[in-house]
Amino acid sequence: MKPCRHLHGKNKILWALISAVSGLTLVLFNLAIASRLSGLMIDVVQIILELSAFIILSFSLSHVFSGFIDKTTRRYRWAFIFSAAFSLGLTVITLLTGSRPWHTASLLLNIFACLVGSFVASNIEKGWSENNAPPSPQTEQEVLDLHCRYITGKAKPHFLKRLLDIILALISLVFSLPVWLLIAFLIWWEDPGPVIFIKNAVGLGGINFKQLKFRSMITNAEEDTGPILGYEDDERVLPFGKFIRKTALDEIPQLINILRGDMSYVGPRPQRTVLVHQYLQRIPEYAMRHQVRPGLAGLAQVVDAYDISPKEKLAWDLLYIEKASVWLDIKLVFSAFYLVFALRWLHTVHPEYKIRDLLGITKPHS
Repeated sequence: MKPCRHLHGKNKILWALISAVSGLTLVLFNLAIASRLSGLMIDVVQIILELSAFIILSFSLSHVFSGFIDKTTRRYRWAFIFSAAFSLGLTVITLLTGSRPWHTASLLLNIFACLVGSFVASNIEKGWSENNAPPSPQTEQEVLDLHCRYITGKAKPHFLKRLLDIILALISLVFSLPVWLLIAFLIWWEDPGPVIFIKNAVGLGGINFKQLKFRSMITNAEEDTGPILGYEDDERVLPFGKFIRKTALDEIPQLINILRGDMSYVGPRPQRTVLVHQYLQRIPEYAMRHQVRPGLAGLAQVVDAYDISPKEKLAWDLLYIEKASVWLDIKLVFSAFYLVFALRWLHTVHPEYKIRDLLGITKPHS
C-alpha cells in the first residue's frame, strides 16, 4: 500500500506542476507577450495555443482536485469552474491593463476549452460511452437462430421509405446539432461521465446492433439489478434525464443509427437483445416484429401506455407491419411530435389514447 500511496502522491505533484505551468503560460501570454507576438504570429496560432493551455489546465486540475474533493464527479465540475473563472479573471485583467481588447467570442472559446479538458478527463476515467448489457456471443447467436426458425420472412424493402428515412434524419440532424451540445453539457454537468448510452438491441432479422441514446440515468444504473425494463418514476433517472425522456430528446443520437441503416424513422421500437432473448422463450412469435427495421418512432409508442406488456407491444407492431405505408409513417411522425411536445405537458391521463382516436386505430387483441 505504501508504494502505491507514494506513487499517487508523486502523480499529484506532477499534475500540480502541469497546472501551475499552464496557468503561468496563460498569464504571460495574456499580460506580457501577447501584444509583442501579435505582429509575428498568425491569430489562428495564438488562439490554438491559448485554447490548448486552457484544456491542459482544466484536465490537470481534474487530477489535482482528486486529493481534496471526496466525490469523483464533483472534482471534474470544480476543475471546469476554476479554470473558467481563471479565464474570466485573465480577460478582465488584460482589459484593465490594456494588453488586449475585450473579445466575447474569445472568452467563450476559452471557457469551452476548459469544459473540454474536464470532459476528457472524466471520460478517460469513466469511458466515452456506456455500453449497457452487451449480450454474450452465445445469446446473440441464439436470438439470431430463433429468428431464423420462427420468422416467416422479411418485409419487402421499400425504396421510398428508405429515402424518406435518410431525408428526415439529415434534416433532423442539422436542426438538432445545437441541442446535442446543450444536452451533452447538461448531462455531464449533472453526472460527469459518458453522455452516450449504448443499448444493445435487436434489429432487422434478429441481428444485434448498438442503439445510441443520450444517457438519462446514473452511470452503471443496472450494476445491482442486471438488465430490467424501465418504469415510470424510475429513481435511477437523473433529474435532467427525466426531462429528456419526457421530450424524447434522449433518442436524438439514433438519427445516426437511421443513417447507418440500423433503424428507420418509423417502425417497432428497438428492444434490448438480452430481454428479447427472454421473450422468445415464452413468445416465439415475438420474432415477427423484426421483419422490418426498428424505428425512432413506433405505433405502440404513440398510441399506448409506456409500460404495456411484450404481447401488447407485439400486437401493435404486427398491426403496423400489416398496414405499413409512407403515408402512415408521415402521420406517425407528426403524431409523435404532437404527443411529446404538446399532449404530455397537459397532465392528461394516457395522452396516447388521444393519438389513437386521431388516427382512428383500435387496439388489437394480444
